[in-house]
Amino acid sequence: MTTVATRAPLIQKRSPWGGWWLILITLGIYYFVWYGKINRELATVTGKPHDGWGQWWSQIIPFYGLVGLHHTAIRLGDAIQSHGSADKVSPGIAWFWAPIWFGSHQRYLQRRMNLLGNLIASRATA
Repeated sequence: MTTVATRAPLIQKRSPWGGWWLILITLGIYYFVWYGKINRELATVTGKPHDGWGQWWSQIIPFYGLVGLHHTAIRLGDAIQSHGSADKVSPGIAWFWAPIWFGSHQRYLQRRMNLLGNLIASRATA
């Protein structure tokens, strides 16, 4: 009898709209949970630990939170491109345009995290 060991995926796929609604329902609390999770997942994928800007509490500090979003978008874009995709992640959209467009930076980054998860899964099966 052989058993197949299953590993948890490095990137957890989440619904961008589901997360957005959770942020609304929890009055913003879920955003901090989500931000911490994606930065931990990116640290696992890239092998590079994140500094304080990747912690959930960095998003409470006004300017420092924007710096954190900028660094997160850059790391996510680099991770996507290192896995063979030409897709890009724009830090400008993540920290400037998306927050003023109904807080859509969470949806923007989560869609790219899901893409990274798909890329990693396709490499693992190939």
